[in-house]
Amino acid sequence: MSAQKHPLGTVAELDEQDIETFAWRLNGELVLPDSDEYEGARTVWNGLVNKYPAIVARVENAADVAVAVRFAQDIGLELAIRGGAHHQTGSAVANQGLVVDLSKMDDVQVDAGAKVARVEPGTHAEDVLIETQEHGLAIPTGSAGDVGISGSTLGGGIGWIRRKHGLGIDALRSVEIVTADGAVRTASPKQNEDLFWAVRGGGGNFGVVTNFEFELYEVGPMVQTLGVFYPYEVVDDVMDTFQQVMSGAPEELTTILLSGHVPNLPPMPDELAGTDAVAILGCYAGDIEEGKEVTAPLREIGEPLIDMSDVMPYKALHDLGTQMYPWGRKYTHRSVYVDEFTEGIRNFIVEQTEAAPTPMAAIAVWPLGGNIGHGPDAAYAWDHKQYMITIEGNWEDFQNQPTLDWAAETERTLRRNGAEGTYSGFTGVEQRSWESWTEQVYADNYDRLAKVKSEYDPENVFQQNINVDPEDSNV
Repeated sequence: MSAQKHPLGTVAELDEQDIETFAWRLNGELVLPDSDEYEGARTVWNGLVNKYPAIVARVENAADVAVAVRFAQDIGLELAIRGGAHHQTGSAVANQGLVVDLSKMDDVQVDAGAKVARVEPGTHAEDVLIETQEHGLAIPTGSAGDVGISGSTLGGGIGWIRRKHGLGIDALRSVEIVTADGAVRTASPKQNEDLFWAVRGGGGNFGVVTNFEFELYEVGPMVQTLGVFYPYEVVDDVMDTFQQVMSGAPEELTTILLSGHVPNLPPMPDELAGTDAVAILGCYAGDIEEGKEVTAPLREIGEPLIDMSDVMPYKALHDLGTQMYPWGRKYTHRSVYVDEFTEGIRNFIVEQTEAAPTPMAAIAVWPLGGNIGHGPDAAYAWDHKQYMITIEGNWEDFQNQPTLDWAAETERTLRRNGAEGTYSGFTGVEQRSWESWTEQVYADNYDRLAKVKSEYDPENVFQQNINVDPEDSNV
């Protein structure tokens, strides 16, 4: 037996013969703690996460994934799945466990005539947009270019065209998935229907998706965008107008209101970086001239600090998201849903924005509705209300606890005042003793999810997630 080492001590004892056999059976490659590539293989987007796996398997295909899943069970290693590694909790990496790294599975195939894309799980939003936007097509993705397709889609997929074209799971036609027994299955409205329902919102609880098939929609490549920052002293007027416009907005308009500051990014003037501000960001997924008219009231509330609204490539919106939330910064993002953007909620957002312990923190309001949940196969394990509110703790110094506490208290106070639910992509980075993310994310879908879990993963092999416990099944 050999013990693998890292700065915190022994990771795990692994038999060298087992590792050699594992490596021989893979088309991909293994990364061990003594490898030069180990540091990169264990890091994720959130700089607050610091985990040391025993072994990383960089797989190349579904057969490799099946080998890795079986190996983890045979050896008794906790299993983690690393897709885009862009999430809060660092669940893509398991201390002393086996990480199945999907980054080499990054193929994107576009059938522009059929408006279908087949996407492997190691891709990011920007990878897919590069291929689809050549044809003026897109799938709903997360709002930043470096968001992983796998985690984003399985959790829902909330992005810049959600009110016109729905979520990532609305566009999903089928998946190829490796389940806990090592079998490679297809799940779709006509095959393994229960599994298809569950993976759309149930995350990685049921296996490793090795290929996604999406419906494509006509978007761009040029769109009317909205990006206006107002001084914080007019926040009440901005919120009033935002609510009025969005209450009757066409489905083509998707927006986010951001209560925080001017980010230190180009094209922002240096003298404005860090200034308290309230912003409205958005995209009009339709006729550009109509978009200019519809977004005009949101650009005329007062004298803006900066207005970068323009006709630009649809992909550029996602590039902005990547810049605003860069890899390696510390993050804790929490979320709730509400049906009404009430005066009480608005006042509380202002109060908590001003109380934030870091100038990078923000609170965002995401109007949902529109065509979310559209189509004949829209039944899935995802619920929402009219608005999602995200509490965004972002910081770079070593004082972690104040921001963690601020985000948690802001979220809990919203719940005490009627907010419900949570988006699985925004569940913070730590679990408090009184919290149940599983209950908040899955709500009334949980019992049905547990039944599906008991069928496809009865031993709970896939538990590095917002976990559904197969023992909760009534089957």
